[in-house]
Amino acid sequence: MKSKLLKGKVAVITGASRGIGRAIALCFAGEGASLMLIYLRNKDRMGEVCCEIESLGGISVCMMGDVSDPAFCESVRDETFRKYGRVDVLVNCAGIIARSPFEEMTLEEWHHVINVNLHGSFLMCRMFLPLMREQRSGKVITLTSQMAHRPHPSASPSYEVSKAALTALTRHLANQYAKYNICVNAIAPGSIDTDMFKGMSEEARERLKNAVTMKRLGEPHEVGMCALFLASEMSDYLTGTTIHINGGSLMV
Repeated sequence: MKSKLLKGKVAVITGASRGIGRAIALCFAGEGASLMLIYLRNKDRMGEVCCEIESLGGISVCMMGDVSDPAFCESVRDETFRKYGRVDVLVNCAGIIARSPFEEMTLEEWHHVINVNLHGSFLMCRMFLPLMREQRSGKVITLTSQMAHRPHPSASPSYEVSKAALTALTRHLANQYAKYNICVNAIAPGSIDTDMFKGMSEEARERLKNAVTMKRLGEPHEVGMCALFLASEMSDYLTGTTIHINGGSLMV
C-alpha cells in the first residue's frame, strides 16, 4: 500500500474555504495530514469543505476570523497546539484583491489589502515559526501571485505590492530559519480557474486563455499539488524560492 506523503503531519491553512486554499486542504487531507483550517466568512461553504475532508478519511478543525488581527492569529496558534500538540506546515493562502486604479484608490483600500495579504502572512509566521524552530523542522508555504512579477491593468497597486513584499519576506525567513531545518517557499499562481474567473463572460475567459502560453486556465488542484510537493519531504532541500505555476505566461 502506498505511503501517504503527509501522514502524521499537522498543517495550518488560511483562506481554506474556497479556491486555491480549498484545493490545498483537500490535497493535504488526501495525503494524511491533520488540518487546522482558517476562513473569514461563509460557514456553510467551510462546512462543505470539512465534509469533503471527512470523506477522504481526514481530520480537520475550522476557525473563523481575520488573519490581519494579531489576537486572532494568536488564538489559532494556541488552538492548533491544544488540538494537535505540534505544527509541521503553515500555508498562507488568505488574501484579497482590489481593482481601484492608482489615482482613485483610497488610503483605506490600500491599507486593507496590505493588512490582509502581507500583515496576515507575517502574523501567522510570527505565531508558528517559533514552534517549528523548537521542533527543528517545518515547512512554510505562502501564496503570492504572478502579478508580483508582471503588473496587471485591472489590479490595484496595493495587491501587486503586497504580493511582491511576500516574495521578499519568503526569502528573508528562508535565510533566517534554514539552520533550524525549516523550509520557507512561495507559490506564484497565474490565471487559475477560481470563482473570480468563473464569473467572467465567455469572451473574457477566452481572452484570458489566449494570453496563456498553454492556452488554458490552471486548475486549483494543480496549485494544490504544487503545495503538496513543498509540504512533503520531496522538497526538503528547497528553500527561499518562488515556484511559478502559470502555464508559461512569464515566458512571453
